[in-house]
Amino acid sequence: MNLRDAKRLQPGAIVGRAWFPGLKLQGIVLSKDHIVEKHRPKLLGGSKDERYDITVHWLGPIWSIPPVGPRASRYMDPPPRVQVRQNWELMIVSHVSS
Repeated sequence: MNLRDAKRLQPGAIVGRAWFPGLKLQGIVLSKDHIVEKHRPKLLGGSKDERYDITVHWLGPIWSIPPVGPRASRYMDPPPRVQVRQNWELMIVSHVSS
């Protein structure tokens, strides 16, 4: 999701993984933090000046939760259900209705 979509995102929204949408893994947004600093996004090339760090509680079977770190494998301990992900790594499935 881009910065504009991440700005509108509220806790309680449903998100999915942007890099492998065929797996239908979804999570609930717990919180988000706006970070203004020069950084290199994990999934994008180049550098960015700002991002949102979004805390997600993943739902579904433990084997389908995305691993943490570039060298994580399925032979390691299961990944935590609550993870902090950058906005570029997520897609919005459903916003919170007011």
